[in-house]
Amino acid sequence: MTPRTPLEARTAWRAVSDRDRSDGLAVAVLASYTADPLLPYLGIALHDAGLPSHHLVGPIDQIMRQCLDDSARTAAFRPDVLVVSPRFEELADNPQWTNDLLDLADAAAATVDRWAGALVFVLPATPRRTFGAGEAAEAARARQAVRERLTGLPNVLLADLDEPVRALGEGAAHHPTMFALARVPYTEQLFSLLGTRLARLVLTRLGAACRAVVVDGAALGAAGAAALRPAVRGWHEGGTRLAVLAAGDPGELWGRLAADCPELVAHSELTVHDGGEHPAVALGLPPASVAVVTTDPARHQRHGGVLLGERPELWETELLDTALFDRPPPARQRRTERAPRPLVAVPESVALDDFVASLDVEVTFAPGTDHLAAVAETVSRAKDFTLGNDRTADQLAGHGGELVAVSVRDRFGDHGVSGAVAVTWADGYGTVEVFSLSCPVLGRRVEDAVLTELRRRGAEHGCPGLVFRLTETRHNSVARTFLRDAAAQHTGIHVLTWDQPAPAPARAENGPAVDLGIVAFGAALPEPSEVAEHAPTYTDELDRVNGWGYRRFHRAPEGVGLTDLAVEAGERALADAGVDPAEVDLVVLAIADLAEYLYWDPAAATQARLGARNAEALLVNQACGGGVAAFDLVAGKFAVHPEYHTAVVIGANRVVDPYWNRMAMNTSVYSDGAAAAVVRRDHGTCRWLVTEVLTDGEYADFMRMEVGAGARPFLAGEADQPVVGNPQDRLDAFFAGDVRRMFAFVSMIRERGREVVDRACARAGVSRSDLRKVLHFNDNMRQLADLAKDLGVPLADTNIETALDHGHVGCADQLLALRRLTAAGELSPGDLVALTSTSSGMHWICTLVRV
Repeated sequence: MTPRTPLEARTAWRAVSDRDRSDGLAVAVLASYTADPLLPYLGIALHDAGLPSHHLVGPIDQIMRQCLDDSARTAAFRPDVLVVSPRFEELADNPQWTNDLLDLADAAAATVDRWAGALVFVLPATPRRTFGAGEAAEAARARQAVRERLTGLPNVLLADLDEPVRALGEGAAHHPTMFALARVPYTEQLFSLLGTRLARLVLTRLGAACRAVVVDGAALGAAGAAALRPAVRGWHEGGTRLAVLAAGDPGELWGRLAADCPELVAHSELTVHDGGEHPAVALGLPPASVAVVTTDPARHQRHGGVLLGERPELWETELLDTALFDRPPPARQRRTERAPRPLVAVPESVALDDFVASLDVEVTFAPGTDHLAAVAETVSRAKDFTLGNDRTADQLAGHGGELVAVSVRDRFGDHGVSGAVAVTWADGYGTVEVFSLSCPVLGRRVEDAVLTELRRRGAEHGCPGLVFRLTETRHNSVARTFLRDAAAQHTGIHVLTWDQPAPAPARAENGPAVDLGIVAFGAALPEPSEVAEHAPTYTDELDRVNGWGYRRFHRAPEGVGLTDLAVEAGERALADAGVDPAEVDLVVLAIADLAEYLYWDPAAATQARLGARNAEALLVNQACGGGVAAFDLVAGKFAVHPEYHTAVVIGANRVVDPYWNRMAMNTSVYSDGAAAAVVRRDHGTCRWLVTEVLTDGEYADFMRMEVGAGARPFLAGEADQPVVGNPQDRLDAFFAGDVRRMFAFVSMIRERGREVVDRACARAGVSRSDLRKVLHFNDNMRQLADLAKDLGVPLADTNIETALDHGHVGCADQLLALRRLTAAGELSPGDLVALTSTSSGMHWICTLVRV
């Protein structure tokens, strides 16, 4: 068949593409550029081969995200064939090309059998630009690495974009103007060649390769046999059956063939006489698998196949442009001289989170009027993520509310203004009329960042609720799904069409019983020691300690007691707040270990040494949770004592080494130190919202020390020094060796940790997904990873760095972490922070603070 011109292909595709093809082949295309121009050529080539198809083009430059996310549009489409076409130009700088391209290939290959039937991976063309040092070599390495990685994998095919680019030439293949306008990098001619090649690969994968070629004898004039010889040899070597169609005596024809095409002599099926029926009948094959090569238009019209032109010297080229040489790729084993990287496993959410985190996405916001042209262009082009409310540049400029330009950059480069929001603040709500994001930045959590920013600005305007007004379009299901999921997760978010009534005026989050906030922090930490260096002096189980991930811990020198550390931290907090100790109304000291003396009140001693002579002193001794629970006590005291305005909360820890081995008695490395916070009534920053506590006394005996108190006092002359048992011995003793109960206990601890956070959020009128940070006690790395997973937050949004740098400082951990984050500027006004703890008793505690 004579190939169609690009115009003919597009015209033919328009004629067939509006039919219902939902029962045909499902083909999805993921590309780092606008790939829609590819569809007419791919679709009509499949249609011409008798294979109707329907297509999905995924979001631009979302290959990795779409392949990893089983809930994304591409996975929901359930493609029979997935076409993946990246470009080097959209990857990071060239030192990363090989790794980034291999990551894309692995993620794409992992979709096969998971939700895609077959993969066609398009090797990207060498970039069209002035090469930097080593750039050409790196592109070649990247292409070869992917070729080696994917070749031979079941149901994975490779196409090479370099081939059609070379065939057309650089100038005729690339379209810089269209790329600048619509991110379409290639000309129609190149899309035509690529679409035809992809269709041929798909047909080959489905077993539609040509099985026999019948050469029309009329095509073999004086130069015919010689002109066809390269093609005949290729068919013969590829195992394609060959025959000659003859109308009469083939004697003269065979003479020429014997001289010019001796490859045919070995065939027994040399001649098929033209009796009017399709030559396939004589060969016993289906007509669709037999191609007649002829120069006779009438015969071509009757039998189909390939119609050659009048110039024999062009026949070889014409035949190469057909599918007559296509063969299914032979399955073969990977090369064994190098260990291949494993394919991406069936991804879980953590894999997707890790990918997004690796992008180093930075989202910034600026007044939209400062970037009006870019904002208007983004709004007009947005297709998948938009509220469907068209706005011109003039309408955006005249918007009576707040117009925000959203700019995005990541490790792949600066995307510039990539989104826009138009919102009006009134009656406790922000009414959002425009929320548009360009396709290249979708799936990078940009939409989440914009929503967080809107909620933050809403808090500043006294409008905790958001109303998104949308108009449903054919394409904006991505935005609709995101917003409706957000409405299900966050109280105060409403997604409404324009004809739905507005909700009642929103009120602020459930206010606390007492308004109080943190004014300043203080800390007292002895000089740090390296865990790796000192661990051998505490335990022989070094692998166990190293597995916790702690880098440093703090050990107080001889003569420094718990109240010494508490007083130092409290003094620093008061000095930073500019508060005279005589102004303090309440001192709360939380401890997790023993103080310096028995029959002695360390809280009162701390109050006196601080000089807070007018303050009431309270001692909290609920192990590691005391520093978090203390805020509830402050709120209660403030509620019943209107004259109280200033409090100091101190969490302190000093390991009593004779009783407690700081590296062997639990699953943490214990440190000495203290942290303090000055709290004031009606202070606007780090506002306390709520504290929730769960207690289960069934496990009160789990951590107890058997000797030393009233039941069994220490006695003079006893030979053995009493110590707290290690965690495994305590588990065995408490649960009498019942392993199932032990596992149930550990599982219960995690479930209660999640439950107490949810209860606190419910009381505050927020949801767990609103949390910006979760600051737990300084548990080991593995336990904090479990906590992050249980609460659905990234590990980086916990106190992981504080924990590994300082060890477990008893009740001081959460204040140390909050102090670190505020000092580093990592928290913004309006951010919601959860201070959480699990402590012996058993207690699960959560305090919510609004920065």
